[in-house]
Amino acid sequence: MDSLKRNPNNPFVGLHPFDFTDADRFKGRDEVIQQALDKLTRKAQKAQPFLLLLGKSGSGKSSLLKAGILPALNRLEFSPDVAKFHTVCIEPVDLSLDPIAGLIDALIRLTDIELVADQERSSAIQLVKEQPQQFVALMKERIDALPSTERVAIGVRQLEKLFMSENVTFATQSLFVDMLADFIRQCGVFVIASLRNDFYQNLSDFPELLWLKQNGGQLDVLPPNADQLKEMVTLPGTGEVLTFEEGKDGQPGLDDYLVHRALEFPNSLPLLQFILQQLFANKSVNGLLNYSTYRNLGGLERVIAKTTEAAYEALDRSEKRHFSRIINRLVKKSDKGLYERFWISMEDLGKSDRAKTLIKVFVSAGIFVQANDSRGIAHVALVHDCLFEHWPRMLESLEGQQRIQTIKDSLEQQATQWKSATRPSAFLLRPGKALDEGMLILKQGGSLSPKLRALIKASTKRVQVQKRMWVAGVSVVVALFVFTATNAYQSRVVQKQAQQKLVESHDLIEFLIADESEQLDSIGRLDLMQNGSSRSLEYLTTVEPKDDSTAAKLSRSKTFYQIGRVFLENDQFDDALLAFEKTLELDNELVEIHPSGFDYVMELAQAQYWIAMTYLKAGDQDKATQHFLLYQKTAFELVELQPDSTAAKLELSRAFYHLAKISAQRGQIESATQLFYDSVKFAEKGKSSATIEGLLAASESYQWLGDRYANDLKVSESIDALKGEKRIREILVKRDDNEDNQFSLASVKWQLANKHILIGQHKQANLVLNDLLLAAEKYSMGSENIQWQYLLAFSYSRLAQVAILSASLDAASSYFQKSYAELDENQQIANEHWREAAYERQYWYARMHHQRENSSAFDAAGLMLENADEPSVQKWQLRLANLRKASFDSDTIQFQSPSDPAELLAFIEYCTIQSRTADLQVLSDAVPQEMWAHADLEKLRSTIRQQLRELEEESSNSI
Repeated sequence: MDSLKRNPNNPFVGLHPFDFTDADRFKGRDEVIQQALDKLTRKAQKAQPFLLLLGKSGSGKSSLLKAGILPALNRLEFSPDVAKFHTVCIEPVDLSLDPIAGLIDALIRLTDIELVADQERSSAIQLVKEQPQQFVALMKERIDALPSTERVAIGVRQLEKLFMSENVTFATQSLFVDMLADFIRQCGVFVIASLRNDFYQNLSDFPELLWLKQNGGQLDVLPPNADQLKEMVTLPGTGEVLTFEEGKDGQPGLDDYLVHRALEFPNSLPLLQFILQQLFANKSVNGLLNYSTYRNLGGLERVIAKTTEAAYEALDRSEKRHFSRIINRLVKKSDKGLYERFWISMEDLGKSDRAKTLIKVFVSAGIFVQANDSRGIAHVALVHDCLFEHWPRMLESLEGQQRIQTIKDSLEQQATQWKSATRPSAFLLRPGKALDEGMLILKQGGSLSPKLRALIKASTKRVQVQKRMWVAGVSVVVALFVFTATNAYQSRVVQKQAQQKLVESHDLIEFLIADESEQLDSIGRLDLMQNGSSRSLEYLTTVEPKDDSTAAKLSRSKTFYQIGRVFLENDQFDDALLAFEKTLELDNELVEIHPSGFDYVMELAQAQYWIAMTYLKAGDQDKATQHFLLYQKTAFELVELQPDSTAAKLELSRAFYHLAKISAQRGQIESATQLFYDSVKFAEKGKSSATIEGLLAASESYQWLGDRYANDLKVSESIDALKGEKRIREILVKRDDNEDNQFSLASVKWQLANKHILIGQHKQANLVLNDLLLAAEKYSMGSENIQWQYLLAFSYSRLAQVAILSASLDAASSYFQKSYAELDENQQIANEHWREAAYERQYWYARMHHQRENSSAFDAAGLMLENADEPSVQKWQLRLANLRKASFDSDTIQFQSPSDPAELLAFIEYCTIQSRTADLQVLSDAVPQEMWAHADLEKLRSTIRQQLRELEEESSNSI
């Protein structure tokens, strides 16, 4: 039972719902209560005494249930001998934490009777979980023993809490619903439940609930009209007479004004009760509720903001520090993007006396609610959803936490790149905003991955090193540059001395830039060389060097290259191009001198590559393409110079890769396909010595090719590409056996297994899936990446699919049990790919029951698919209809252009069953030859041939 911290003499309940004891003061809902009683009468006559109260948050469902309908059940006249109802309500805290224990506790609390005694509590809970039908039989025996004039009624408040709780498994949810259904059918118990309307779709997961609400078992709870609101305001059912201030200068009285304002606010009942509660508590000495108090309270729209802020300001500084932590424990964002209230134990929230004081203050203010769970442990929650709209400080805290979570997610991604990069220093957090954000989330605490903690630590250490290095290193570059350059210019007075100093200046600058860039590049801080690089570039491009030897040219080339990298790091593309073009100029000179020098040609290729990359990063694809083609030409020359060089082949692979990416971005699919193919061809030849970046590029190329071939229904080519990606991913895992690399490899195996199933290679599919399960079981337990759980659950369902296709239904059933144990039907999945996998799983689960001729289980399993409305589910809805040999709304289907193999199979199946031979002919021509080995297509093949033969004969006869 909620802990209602309110004055019992105050007729208004604030943000709390009206309770059983408030029935006499619950006004304005007589018409709705009578509608509910009429529906329950008809339902009872059909032996289905169940009613679902459906409405928005704030529509008054809970109050209607507890203070309206349940107390009014004694007025029911469906049977002449019914005179009394024993009523109880299951509360949201029970549904959120342990609905089975909550159900037993409700039976213990039933008024005036003892269906379950206190001392039977533990054994009753155990009996429900282990032998539910035996418990139902026991309850039937005890209810039947009641006088014939008596009945039992159970209310269930906020049924949505059952569906959204992370503490309650789907199996427990189903057991709870089944128990309610059995109580209704076998024991004649009346059940009235309230449900927020945005959770209505969850009913489809529970066939029993759908059955119960048949025959008029639903009542839509709508906002009250003006007359009903007037009753709520002026007739609170107390002994004293309430008086409201009359309006002045044409203004309505305060009571009428409150009604008017409430009509303007959607779902305003909680706000109305809250302002009335405050008005009554602050009424004048003569009992008047007046306008001045209303305005001081903030009015209907601001009363919560002012009340909550006053409660907050009453806390001292040490108590306020706990506010954000407590709020962010009580609230979570759902998969729908909405904030939802959750029950958290007082022990978890009140870690200190100061935290407990904060909770106590907000409970007293009617903002928090405290209740005991089925074990007697105190839990706390926000009292109502309307706080999300009307409590600014809470929203600010929640949004701040959301921003921190966004930062955390971004930094986790950067930490992953840092761990796998060949130049990890480039991914360290830079001083300023990035590092400040890293330190912020570290200070906030919470769950951070070890790699992110290591990244922040390394970044902090780099700043310390950088400070010393900046003073002792980079500043020296600038100082020495200014000194030597100035001396060089001034020394022109003495020519010989000037020439000597110019040579020394060049050498010194080149040495310092090379040395400092190497050190700063290792910590990812080339940006610190920006000023020195600008001056050095200006100097080196205006002063003619005196040393023209090969070594000097190569040194200057490398110096310009390092300067170019600095500018590119800072997105100064024009200066970067100037530096890289100087590098290119010097490298061309070196290649002219040494046309067969592999190292010089390699330097030239690198200069061309970085010029192309600069244009690409600057957004000029045309010039980037032009220079990547030059780079490709030079890479071919490298291969000709040293045909066995893996380094040369990797350069050529990199050239094809970037040209392919540009072609793909431009929509030049055929060109991109050939270029990606050439990229992986040369990457395979050099993969043993490739860098991490090179391997990642190769895997991305294979991935693109795999997706491209799959879209074209080229299944064999897609499998070959996936096998290539798998080989590369395995090398990456050997180089760095981290979770991210393991997941990427597992994802490839998942796709590969699906393709094997598609072409009837069940043995290969089983081998890949069982290999995949090892990794998924290892990482799904402790990883923050929920996709491991998806991989584990859906790998089991794929094994079940193979078992069904192989006519091993017992094995399929076992695999499905494991799959749903990992991920039940009710769990929300944000990722579209995995939702598609869930729909496919549900189809095969329904199909297993169909093959076992278990019609009720088949219908129940099919409900999830039938009630889904995403485009990706249509093919599984169609296949479900095919199992029933039923028609389908084929007007929504484009039979001529199936987008994936599973869709193609569904279309062929449907057209064969419905004898749509014209469409069947087009579809059968689109089937890849290897896909005819799929077990379902093999079964249909003879029928397809016969129908197409008949179509051909009809065409011949018509001619």
